[in-house]
Amino acid sequence: MKDIALVPDNVRNVGITYPKEHKLWLIQSGSGAEFSFTGRKLALTIGCDPDALRSGKYCNYPRITVFADGRPVVKKVIDKERETFVIADSDHAVTKHIRIVKLSEAAFSLAVLFPAQTDSSAVIAPAPDKSMKMLFIGDSITCGYGVDDCNMFSEFSTSAENAMKSYSMLSADMLGADACLFAYSGFGIISGYTHDGTRNSREVLPPYYGSIGFSHSSIDGVKPQDIPWNCAQYSPDIIVVNMGTNDNSFCIANRESFAEFSSAYVRFIRSVRSSAPHAKIICTIGIIGTETADYLISAADNIGDPNLLTFRFSEQTGLLGYGSNMHPSEDTHIYAAEELAEFIRANIL
Repeated sequence: MKDIALVPDNVRNVGITYPKEHKLWLIQSGSGAEFSFTGRKLALTIGCDPDALRSGKYCNYPRITVFADGRPVVKKVIDKERETFVIADSDHAVTKHIRIVKLSEAAFSLAVLFPAQTDSSAVIAPAPDKSMKMLFIGDSITCGYGVDDCNMFSEFSTSAENAMKSYSMLSADMLGADACLFAYSGFGIISGYTHDGTRNSREVLPPYYGSIGFSHSSIDGVKPQDIPWNCAQYSPDIIVVNMGTNDNSFCIANRESFAEFSSAYVRFIRSVRSSAPHAKIICTIGIIGTETADYLISAADNIGDPNLLTFRFSEQTGLLGYGSNMHPSEDTHIYAAEELAEFIRANIL
């Protein structure tokens, strides 16, 4: 038997990951690794971050899935320091396409891929790159919170998150594109979600853009928000920014703040533009109804960027059901993904 590190030389990195020594940390929703395997035996060892183990909170464990030749063979919350899954065990060499995806968001969960255990003659090679890259910046809607839970009154849990069922990853799949997510439940531009109208300055996204992401957990004692991420290195062709839904909870209670939101939104979009000068940027909002939509669309339209477009999703009505805490259902995400993919085909491709 031999160990093969699942690092960029051996696998195709998907989304925002962080290789360190012989391990690959999965940071953002939808992050993971994709590769071809040829050999007789393959076992994957995946762990959660030690901070989650110390806290003992089930809601903070990472949720992952593993596909072999397009079929899910593992889908679970990782609540151990290391857990090993046998993916192939044959008396003759087989070839399989392996895809590992972190379904839960960075704020509450980090996962780590340890070196794969294989037979001595096995070979692992990176999956081919896709021809188009998309970056999605957003909140709980973008990272697929609640899509795997139909209880409208559930408490937050990463077990209800599934980035692969979010409109973001679905629309990228429809377009044959690679999807990279930077998304946080409850986060906004000037205020995160607030139930009483008090500004929630803890959960604002712009200060963390430019790092691999905010997290309550750490990587060997280092916070992800202290580790830089170079968007230009990823070089997205299309950037979808779906922010403002959580700001609405603050702005409707402090209506003078709509103007502050508009100004801050413009500053953030300009920051995004500086990180990706050649990308098409789509400023979007919707699915969950919000008064910030009109302010956002107007602010974006007035930026004067010829490679910036605005798009408004159809608002959910409940006819397609709800996920956790009135979040979009799986069918609503599919509908939204089709809307966005159609808009991109008509206006960009």
